[in-house]
Amino acid sequence: MQCANRIGWVSFWVNLALVVLKITVGVIGGSKACIADGLHSASNVVVAVAIIMSQKISSRRKNSGYHYGYGKIEFLLTGFISFFIISGALALLFLSIKHLVGEPVVSPPHLSAALMALVSIGATEMLFRYMRCAGVQVNSQIILAGAWANRANCFSSVAVLVGVISAKFGYHYLDPVTAILVVGIIIKACYKMLIDSVRALMDYSVNDRYKEEIVGIVSEMPDICSVTNIKTRQIGQRIWVELDILVDPRCSMLEAQKTREKVQARLMERVDDIERVLVNVCPMENEQC
Repeated sequence: MQCANRIGWVSFWVNLALVVLKITVGVIGGSKACIADGLHSASNVVVAVAIIMSQKISSRRKNSGYHYGYGKIEFLLTGFISFFIISGALALLFLSIKHLVGEPVVSPPHLSAALMALVSIGATEMLFRYMRCAGVQVNSQIILAGAWANRANCFSSVAVLVGVISAKFGYHYLDPVTAILVVGIIIKACYKMLIDSVRALMDYSVNDRYKEEIVGIVSEMPDICSVTNIKTRQIGQRIWVELDILVDPRCSMLEAQKTREKVQARLMERVDDIERVLVNVCPMENEQC
């Protein structure tokens, strides 16, 4: 958990350093691609700030104004990040096509731009793996979005590396062609994150991930005839569950209440992602357990 809490600041400082280095090397070495890659890293600085803001806001306690907490801020900011990256990728696509069909051949950039691209590839790939690991562990969509933002930056640095080296051998067209391919990869990854964040804001079901596990846990408990009508939704990093359990119609109200509490406690204990469970107790009709 501590790893996830500081991930935003780690991403912020790493990407800020990359911005300064890439733009400096790009200006000195005469590489427009390296400067553009520096601007891409600047977008990751914005993403890191969004992660830090999300963690501060979502950690606030529930209050009279927000009875269910601030968990959904994570999906709102994830959607913003995804849209932001897609917009930047489309701008890169436009510039790459323009360069491919119309710009005159210029003198190749200095090899320092290629060295900078290698440093960026290593740094952003390690940051991607670090953030993806933390995001999966705490089930945080915004950290995963930040991870993919850094993976996108890694791909753009690969494009810079290919472009600089190919320019040295006279193949100037490989730079924009590689950039176009990278844009396709970026848009595909970010489109999925954007759709997932919109679905979460609309309380889209996550039964595909949790239903079988919930049914298995509840079904093995005594005094329960069946479990039906399972509903799930994601609130930030946590899951809320509602379900109906069918019990023997001859059991008393007190027994039914105890059974409900046992089901709630068992699910909260066995499924780490669950924050809240609502159990409706229904009698079996015309049957006995």
